[in-house]
Amino acid sequence: GLPYGWEKKFDGKMNGFVYINHVTGETRTSPPTHGSSGTGPAPVQISAREQGACKSGWRYAFNFCYYISAFADIQSHSGAQAACKTQGGELFWPQFVYESFFLKKTLNKVKISTHFFWTNGEKHSGKWDWGTGHPAFSNPKWSAGQPDGSGTCLAVYAHTGFLDDQPCETQYNYVCKTKP
Repeated sequence: GLPYGWEKKFDGKMNGFVYINHVTGETRTSPPTHGSSGTGPAPVQISAREQGACKSGWRYAFNFCYYISAFADIQSHSGAQAACKTQGGELFWPQFVYESFFLKKTLNKVKISTHFFWTNGEKHSGKWDWGTGHPAFSNPKWSAGQPDGSGTCLAVYAHTGFLDDQPCETQYNYVCKTKP
C-alpha cells in the first residue's frame, strides 16, 4: 500500500497513473517513497450525543444511524455490502443530498485510510441506481469529470462529498446506514 495520505488515481488525459497526497497537496507521476507512515490514527470515540438512538459504534443524524468502517477496514464493493449486512445495515445510499456532506465533515474528524467510501450505488443496464426500495437516482452531485466510465460502482470522494464511478473490486472504506 501507499503511505498514509497518498492515493493512486488513473488520469485519462495522461493515460497513466498519478499519485496525490491529500495531506500536502503534492501530485506526482511516480510512487511516493516518503510521506506519513502507513499506520492510521486511533479510532475517534463516539459521544453519547453523536450516538443518539443508535447502537454502539454508530452515529445518529437525519433520523438514520451511520457506521463508518475502521481506518484499516477496507473492502471491495460486494465485501462492503456484506459487511454492512453483518452490522445490521446497508451500504450508504443518500436520501438527502446533504448526507454526503455531513459524512465528509464527520470523516475529517474520524479519518479513513482511503480517499473514497463505498455507496450502494451501481450501474445496471446503463443506468445508475441506489438499489431496490431506495429513492430514484436523481440530481446526483458528481465530482468534476464524473462519471468517466472507470467503474460500475459508486463511491463518494471523501474530501468533497461528491460521487465518482469506481471499479467494484477496488478496496475502500465504507459507510453503513440503517434506521435506529
